[in-house]
Amino acid sequence: MNAATITQAQEPTLRQDIGALFISARSFCEQLFTAHGGWFVRNSDEMAGRREMMALAAESDAHSPNLAAELRYFANR
Repeated sequence: MNAATITQAQEPTLRQDIGALFISARSFCEQLFTAHGGWFVRNSDEMAGRREMMALAAESDAHSPNLAAELRYFANR
């Protein structure tokens, strides 16, 4: 084996570079997932509270439209 063959074998190929890129991207995604505490889904308690506020807004719409508008505003935040 000559020196050119040894040098060529030690250089990373495009396949190795892409593999390293995917490994680092996966590692980043795993760290992001861990930092946020899981999947990005809404909490069911939040959704229940939002439904309650919207129901209260519907009930109070007849006698206090301003209150209903505020309840809808806070429910959508």
